[in-house]
Amino acid sequence: MSELFKPTVDEILELKVKVAELYSGVYEKFKQDDIFYELEFKERLKLPDEFVEQGVVLPTGRDMVDTCVDNTDIANARVFVNKKGTDDKDEEQQEMMRKLYLGLIHRTAVENSISPWRVMAKHYWLYGVAVAKTVWDLDRRPDAPKRKPRESDEAYNERADEWRAKSGESLPVVIQAVNPQNIMIDPYNEVPMFIFEIRERNYLDIKSRYKDWTNPKDRGTNEKVEQISFWTPNYRCELMDEEPVLKGGVVEHDYGFLPYVLIDTGLGNLSADGDMAKRYVGILRYIQDVLISESRDYSISDIILSKEAWPWGTIEGPGAMTVGDLDQTYGTWTPMPKETKLVAQTPQLPPQALFQQLNISSSVIASHAAPNSVRGLGEAGVRSGTDRSQIIAQAALRYRYSQEAFRNGTAKILTNCARLIRDVVPGDIRVWARTPYDEFDVKIDRRLITPPFTCYVEFGPESEETEYRQHDDLERLVESRIATVNWARKQMSSMNPKELEIETELQKLLDNPELQKLTAQLAAGELTAALSRLGLASQVANPTAPQVPPQGPTPQPGAMPMSTQQPPRARPQVPVPGSAPAMQNQMRAQRRPVPVNPNVGRGGGGNRP
Repeated sequence: MSELFKPTVDEILELKVKVAELYSGVYEKFKQDDIFYELEFKERLKLPDEFVEQGVVLPTGRDMVDTCVDNTDIANARVFVNKKGTDDKDEEQQEMMRKLYLGLIHRTAVENSISPWRVMAKHYWLYGVAVAKTVWDLDRRPDAPKRKPRESDEAYNERADEWRAKSGESLPVVIQAVNPQNIMIDPYNEVPMFIFEIRERNYLDIKSRYKDWTNPKDRGTNEKVEQISFWTPNYRCELMDEEPVLKGGVVEHDYGFLPYVLIDTGLGNLSADGDMAKRYVGILRYIQDVLISESRDYSISDIILSKEAWPWGTIEGPGAMTVGDLDQTYGTWTPMPKETKLVAQTPQLPPQALFQQLNISSSVIASHAAPNSVRGLGEAGVRSGTDRSQIIAQAALRYRYSQEAFRNGTAKILTNCARLIRDVVPGDIRVWARTPYDEFDVKIDRRLITPPFTCYVEFGPESEETEYRQHDDLERLVESRIATVNWARKQMSSMNPKELEIETELQKLLDNPELQKLTAQLAAGELTAALSRLGLASQVANPTAPQVPPQGPTPQPGAMPMSTQQPPRARPQVPVPGSAPAMQNQMRAQRRPVPVNPNVGRGGGGNRP
């Protein structure tokens, strides 16, 4: 479909039917993913009818997805923008675009009940694809005030200024996470040329929003209406129960792009037949049978234990039938008939093979979805900290592509927002952000928003150990002069290299002895001038020092004068064992690549005679 091709409403409805056939398979897979994430598969355990209600569905599938989401970096964002030229205006534009992108992330996360990046991360691992929508919401921008009859210029200008202030506070660009089950993207082209978003909406909401809608299917007030949103890079169409509600049916928009961004996990495969169910694959897709087996094994074990674990016994002997209720009160004795006795029976425990099968199922699930090491659990056969670190690093490789995918997807989302602000949104907007390394509140000048729109997004690590290891590696690179201090600062999420460079140069000036001497002279001059105005300059120029009589023996003529007072010695600062400074000293000593004596440690214990 060409970008400039304008389809009709009938063509859109016909295209929807064809595309829906291609997406029917993947939609069914998405529903199965939901069932296993919401733990709604108890009937699939195939337990005997009398024990169905005692079945237990283990939350393993949900735990696997949430672990993957928690290991996807979506916080502590940093944005970098390319500089388009060499003059000051290009640098101003670069800084403004950086603040715009960072402010969009911050305001979207703050002004929503849940961050869309968190929702997208869950869709990403559960369904195998995440979808973000970026549109201009007219309802978020208040209408401009209309001048009242006989209203003075002063009164109208006051209301106009108030409107400008409120319009600048609102963010009319919406970044929304969309469930993949509501999306049908162009399956025929590598670069999508159209997209459908289909969802159900309340009847009253549609009727109040679109006054001319005729309700072609006679929906009641409590019924749902099917909304079909069709987009191409240049045209859009909104259908309510297959009836167009926009004036003109299919209308042109100023976006110039599809306002949807898809982020693929890469766990699926581009099959030869173009099957969408094979392309979009979530983390639970191919272990659903194992999840059923694990819950079934646990349920059987739990049922057997609940039936057999309580102590029980039998009464044996000729008079067993004559024994009434036994009083089990402490200190009470119950008489028994002759040759009759109580026999305690051993409870029957579940077979050991059942527990073994349960452990095998859990191991298969963990190895496929989220290994124990990334969930904070121990691994079998790990005997050292180094071994465990290597295992965690290998397990974390499963999430490496997700970090890159969310970086690129977020960059695409932000550049789409920049296009909307430049081409669609009227007036300027205000953005603000508070990050570990930046804080600003600025109004975006639309005149400086010029293509091409490019940015690079980085989500910094939140693990203290990861952050410390990165800082330690950078310190070693700087000490060995492999890297510069400025380069090392650019690698750390919590630092602003430009501001730190200015502060470093300022500190060098403040520590300069010549500058300190000159500053002292200037300060002394200012002090003397101030005191002279008060008549105290002579006291400052000729201070009278108290006369202290010498102490100790009088030195002989020609002898060296003896010092009667020893200078105080500074006590050595020894860090407390186990403290942070002590650990720093220990690690610094371990980083020495060459021993003090080059012959030590060579040739199996040194060169012995």
